[in-house]
Amino acid sequence: MTVMLWGLGCSGESPTGPLEKKTTLETHTVTKPNPAFAEPTPRGAMLMAGQDDARYGGKLVLATAGNPKTFNPLLTNETSTTNIIHRVVFSACWDFDNHKQEDAPGLCERYDRSEDGLTYTFTLRDGLRWSDGHPLTSADFAFSYAIVTHPKIPSAVKDLFQEGNDAKRTPRFPRFQIIDPRTFRFSLTQQDVLFQSKLAALFVVPAHKWRKTLESGDFKGAMSTKTPPADLVSSGPFMIKSFAADDRVVLARNPHYWKVDQRGNRLPYLDGVIFTIVPDMNAKLLNFREGETDIHIVRPEEFHGLKRKESTGDYVVADLGAGFNTSYLMFNLDPGRDLQGNAFVEPMKLKWFRQVKFRKAISHAIDREGLVRTVLGGRGEPLWSYISPANKRWYPNKVIKYPYDLDRAAALLTDAKFSLREGKLYDAKGNRVAFSIITNAENASRIAMLNVIRDDLEKLGIAVSIRAVPFNDVVSAFRDTRRFEAVLMGWATSIPPDPAFTKSVILSSGQSHVWHPLQKKPATRWEARMDRLMSQNTNVQDFAERKKFSDALFELFSDKLPQLMLVVDRNAAAARKNVGNFRPSPLRPQGHWNIEQLFLNSPKSR
Repeated sequence: MTVMLWGLGCSGESPTGPLEKKTTLETHTVTKPNPAFAEPTPRGAMLMAGQDDARYGGKLVLATAGNPKTFNPLLTNETSTTNIIHRVVFSACWDFDNHKQEDAPGLCERYDRSEDGLTYTFTLRDGLRWSDGHPLTSADFAFSYAIVTHPKIPSAVKDLFQEGNDAKRTPRFPRFQIIDPRTFRFSLTQQDVLFQSKLAALFVVPAHKWRKTLESGDFKGAMSTKTPPADLVSSGPFMIKSFAADDRVVLARNPHYWKVDQRGNRLPYLDGVIFTIVPDMNAKLLNFREGETDIHIVRPEEFHGLKRKESTGDYVVADLGAGFNTSYLMFNLDPGRDLQGNAFVEPMKLKWFRQVKFRKAISHAIDREGLVRTVLGGRGEPLWSYISPANKRWYPNKVIKYPYDLDRAAALLTDAKFSLREGKLYDAKGNRVAFSIITNAENASRIAMLNVIRDDLEKLGIAVSIRAVPFNDVVSAFRDTRRFEAVLMGWATSIPPDPAFTKSVILSSGQSHVWHPLQKKPATRWEARMDRLMSQNTNVQDFAERKKFSDALFELFSDKLPQLMLVVDRNAAAARKNVGNFRPSPLRPQGHWNIEQLFLNSPKSR
């Protein structure tokens, strides 16, 4: 069976027709791309719909909280980096249209799936080139896939492609085969209904630049923030021109980009993009208010203030409805030790955290309605499932809820052998129940949530200390040191928002199974069951069957509470009135997911 999927404004034909009409942007405006694109236009260029009054020129300015950790698209999983490089600097074989919420072609123009669902053959567009002019071929995908599946490289998307383990418990992956420079094939050992969509997470990197680095065993340091920009060869609409820590990332137009508009004009329209690095979310708002940035993702507590001044300001605010990104409180359940033999978590605290009744008591003690009311300004709702109710296709039919109930919380603690004496909670051995919760200092909303949660838990006699640290320190605690007791963070939704794309979090072997990652075998029976349900969900074609397994998975998650889901925001985005083709989406990156189509009606000199 042959499957060909086409997204919004895409055509399955070559752009030769529109180009031969010689209808160019100059017939509508006096602007010209500066610098000019490299010629010729790729024969397989992808056609995109847009506004007829689009024009070239100008630099879009966005703000980002915190420095990027790397410019390597295969190693990153934090939004301080992905919002800058995914789909902006690096492209993937397959893509996703945030507006229509459906698959769309990318570097690949088509795929073919065998009747048994075990073979996927992808065809690259004709004439693709990297930003340095070097041909982009199947060899680049072979190289990138080898990196993703490398046993010693901690790729953030490795778990998406893993097909369980072999008899020796070695991870098993689909076999990759180069057919010709434009065609490559994956051979699977089990059906995977979303395999083509997983190629949207494989942001290809150039083999001609980094093969020697991989062979030398030093790929973890490849494409770092210290790499000279000239070596950061791109396939997306922009390429990295410069980076200054705590200041900015400057992007320039990729002269070899492979998309054109409906009149045959090369994309992107913008000369460049500047990501201004700010210390926190409040600074992002201040920059937008002062006209220093062009697009701003509006936090719930900012919405009413911005909306009131919209009619007299130079911006528009779009209310996007319930969001996909979620907030959670999580305890460290990892029994591991560091190289010196020191436990990641103090043993008595680990014993508390690993008790389901303890976690359920904490969940009942958190006033989620209060969080929505006081922290989110009413723009949100309590969250009970791992995924947001905005995900109407996959939100579970049944989920266990933990309404605010201090009496129920106290009863659960009593059942778990905790006792209250003089207003303080103790465990069965007489240890005072106290722990710390970390969150990223750049996010004032999370700090505000923790202040509310601390007050809630004090009513149970629990002493909570709050530690606000830089975002990258939180990531390091997750991936490297494992030194934390509890954390308040959030999940940015996968693209597409399908359960299959949560494998790194759900599977016990996953790197993002952050309460106890990279397990060689499931540590608990409920984690083993989650593994089975995830496998069953991705091994059948029928949606109703898949939904049955995902419902059971998310119900189990809500029962065992490896993460205590808290609230989900109501999303909004704001943009200057001169930003054309602004079509924000609840899916990340909300404001600039279609950055190659954005343009400025009256570009400023920046």
